[in-house]
Amino acid sequence: MSNQYNREVELDVLAERAGGYVVCPDDEDIRFMNLFFETCRRFGIEYTSATKKEKCFVDEVTRLTWARMLERESGVEQDVPLAFSA
Repeated sequence: MSNQYNREVELDVLAERAGGYVVCPDDEDIRFMNLFFETCRRFGIEYTSATKKEKCFVDEVTRLTWARMLERESGVEQDVPLAFSA
């Protein structure tokens, strides 16, 4: 069997163990992740060692900021429920 075939079979086995296949991120996924990392830096939070409260905060700020960015770009209001309010 070819080397390529063996690599593909190996990938299939790894994907099955992981519960499915992974797709490459598209441009919008990358923009969202850049916003996420920017939010972490902005508030001085290292996500991997953050508390649950800090993680929830970063997730929510990123989610709301992303929705507002999409609103500005598209001109279409996003229906974004707030997870918490001040």
